[in-house]
Amino acid sequence: MFVLAVVPFHPVESPARYLVVEERDGTFYLPAGRVERGENLVAAVVRETIEEAKQLIGVLGMLAMDHEVRADTLRLRFVFAGYRGLDAPVKREADHHSRGAAYMTREQIARLPLRHPEVLTFIDAYESRRSLMPTGAYDFYGPDPVYRED
Repeated sequence: MFVLAVVPFHPVESPARYLVVEERDGTFYLPAGRVERGENLVAAVVRETIEEAKQLIGVLGMLAMDHEVRADTLRLRFVFAGYRGLDAPVKREADHHSRGAAYMTREQIARLPLRHPEVLTFIDAYESRRSLMPTGAYDFYGPDPVYRED
């Protein structure tokens, strides 16, 4: 399972700037990554955004999800809309997660060497103001759920 985040710099800024990450190979993408065992989706997208961009985010809801089924694998991706949780500088030092991050307009992002053009598709989905699935509609049952009897 994978998570991605569409994070505008400010909700009413015009033109809007979005958080993009420079990958280790020099391409650009949204903050994204694998969900770790025992981790819920919201925690995963927050963690990945911190690791790749040094930005703490809040999550507004799920913007999109997709899946791919092949003979021997199933891939699930969950795209979240977020907001800046802190006014902090973006990551500038390269490490094993990314080279760094920046907030850029859609027009600036379109001129970058993107890992995949779906970055623009997800930004367009966010800008269309499509309904978000609330995070409260998502339940997480970890590998060993604990149930209480009240």
